[in-house]
Amino acid sequence: MEVAMNPRQQLLLRKIKERNGSFPSAPNPMLRDAARFLAFTPERSLSQIRAMTIYESAKLMPLAFDPDSLLAGEHFNHFFGDDRDGGDEEKQRQLDELGDFRLAELRETARQLRSCRSAVSPGESTPGSRTGMAGGWPALPAGTGGAAPVFTAVGWVENHSVRDYGFLLKHGFGGLRRLAERQLERFPLHNCDYVRRENFLRAALAVCDAGLLFGRRHAELARQAGAAETARNCLAVETGAKSFPQAVQLLWLGHLIACADDGINANSIGRLDRLLQPYYEHDRAQNLITREEAVGWMIELAVRLYLPYDVQAITLGGVDADGKPALCEMSRIILEATERFGEIRDLSVRITSQTPDDFLMQCAKLVLKGGGIPFFFNDDCFIPALANRGVAPEDARNYAPIGCVELTIPGKANSHAVSGWFNLLRVLELTLFGGCDPRTGERLLPESPDLAGIGSWDELMRRLEQNIEYMASRMVYHCRREERNQRLFGSLPAFSLLTPSCLERGRDITDGGAEYNWHSICLLGVPDTADSLAVLKRQVFESRQLPAEVLLDALKHDFSGGEALRGQLLAGTPKYGNGDDETDRIAAELSRSFIALMDRWSEKGNRLFVHLFSFYNNVYFGEAVGAMPDGRRAGEPLAYSLSPHQGRDREGVTMLLRSLAKQPHREAGGASAAIIDLHPSLFEGSNGAGRFIALLRSALAMGVGQMQWNVVSAERLEQAKRDPEHYGNIPVRVAGYSQLFRLIPPEIQDHLIARTKHRA
Repeated sequence: MEVAMNPRQQLLLRKIKERNGSFPSAPNPMLRDAARFLAFTPERSLSQIRAMTIYESAKLMPLAFDPDSLLAGEHFNHFFGDDRDGGDEEKQRQLDELGDFRLAELRETARQLRSCRSAVSPGESTPGSRTGMAGGWPALPAGTGGAAPVFTAVGWVENHSVRDYGFLLKHGFGGLRRLAERQLERFPLHNCDYVRRENFLRAALAVCDAGLLFGRRHAELARQAGAAETARNCLAVETGAKSFPQAVQLLWLGHLIACADDGINANSIGRLDRLLQPYYEHDRAQNLITREEAVGWMIELAVRLYLPYDVQAITLGGVDADGKPALCEMSRIILEATERFGEIRDLSVRITSQTPDDFLMQCAKLVLKGGGIPFFFNDDCFIPALANRGVAPEDARNYAPIGCVELTIPGKANSHAVSGWFNLLRVLELTLFGGCDPRTGERLLPESPDLAGIGSWDELMRRLEQNIEYMASRMVYHCRREERNQRLFGSLPAFSLLTPSCLERGRDITDGGAEYNWHSICLLGVPDTADSLAVLKRQVFESRQLPAEVLLDALKHDFSGGEALRGQLLAGTPKYGNGDDETDRIAAELSRSFIALMDRWSEKGNRLFVHLFSFYNNVYFGEAVGAMPDGRRAGEPLAYSLSPHQGRDREGVTMLLRSLAKQPHREAGGASAAIIDLHPSLFEGSNGAGRFIALLRSALAMGVGQMQWNVVSAERLEQAKRDPEHYGNIPVRVAGYSQLFRLIPPEIQDHLIARTKHRA
């Protein structure tokens, strides 16, 4: 019999869902700006002001004790003094009350601090380096004029991390403060690096003080409410956790402080089972906690982490630093709690061929409920991918995904998740048209012949490779340029505090404090580019049945009047995702070649890890590309990550896995990603979960890297789109995250419906 949440947990979830997350029920709309105002003094650096803003927020934030909750604490405001909620009477009343608090001066100070990045120029960029670059996120919107972009460069890291929460659980904010003080005392004033260290360490001390104040305020509130145990748990901020409840409470308070620095988004928890197992073992040995109580605490944490769009990733399983299986009782407890929670929760499982069937059965039952949870990472792929790129083997074995599927080393890496986004199909389009945009005529690449002037397959591939390098160099330049800008203007004191090497080195994580520093570069459009290249190879260069001039004209006009030709392109050449060796080889070589390019441009302390992942940008980057030789019409979405172009994988799930397995997962240091959509009929009967485990083990044995399994029918999704009020609350795997179908933008809903749902 399935066990759900108890009434208290259900009530708590209802209250949190009403607030769209674990936020105060009556937030102060000017809290963050008031905190910035109080934090600002001319003597403080930007890093210290940012840290003191967290401290002042912890001081100003209105607290409330909820008797229905085991955990104390809510997130700080998720709005920043703007007018988004101006229609809310309660917030307007609070704004009026703040009129006596020098409101105009407060807002002006906050505005200046928010604009400091743009107020000080980082210097002129290299002329021509912005060619092909998107003017916004994720790409230029329609109608802005000019040629559509090839890449986006972010370079700036915020709210994408896995902090070292184990470091916090061991020491508490009090212990971390003492460590920072000792580091400050290690060097004399005349030391050449003292000023830099002092700047960072004083910011770290302010974050420690914020954590201590936040915990003590909650402890006092709980004491006044007669909740003595909650009060004791909150005081773990002073000395670290000594019990399982204290560990969960301290982790939650630490997560709130961490997110106060740079927002929630994809700031993730990491390997929660490994973090909590020692405390669980201790309390069980002392008969201080039952297994059911531990499940209850994990349900409570899941409730607190709830967001309508949730990418605060938790990771289970995997191996330890010595390579031994790390699966433990907490792994099973957290998985059970996730199932009983019943809502979407960002949960990953690291697996190998040695992962036991009973744990996979627990995973399978959750997957078959729909929603794509949990998703699976193949340790045999990603540990070598990291270890072969400068990460120590023992650290590589401790990897965890950020948010969707972005790999990092918790507490040791500044991984610049999703730092660059590169549209491979767009480069092929420009190559076919001699470097010019076929819609605007604008030149984006050096002058070269169009497809009609390219004499052979080898010449086409050589020119494509040159053009990829031309555009990729500009993307990497801007990623590294933004990294430098963040070093100047965007320190992350709370992130740095929970990165032990930052304390040891006396440097912010944006300033060389982490042990590892890399940029995760997302490569989009591999399946689509492979499909188009396969058509060109077979129909243009080998059989010569398709004249290049005819094809180019059809592409320019988006196949207007050329449906017969489009049918030939769609059906005349096997597509990626169906086990065809030739097309799959092209796809694998595209990925491998780009990885080799990024490896070649990597330097010690600033590597470039390729991330074979699109997020939902496959939809928006698809808008930038016209009709292509694979029969794809202008503006259609690209394929999701390494999954086949929607609707083209028609030879069954085994052939799909064969295509996926040929990709270089063991070389993708940023991770790979694929969503595999399965029709529910595939798992009908009493052994449905067993069939899923067999499929999963086959994928592992083949060498597929990261897998997200959607069990849903197109008919069910179409019903949800027609009537979202009655049928829209269906959880689905979208693009590295799961969400209720009714909350997904219409263009992405259409993409999900179009993806193949494999049957038996």
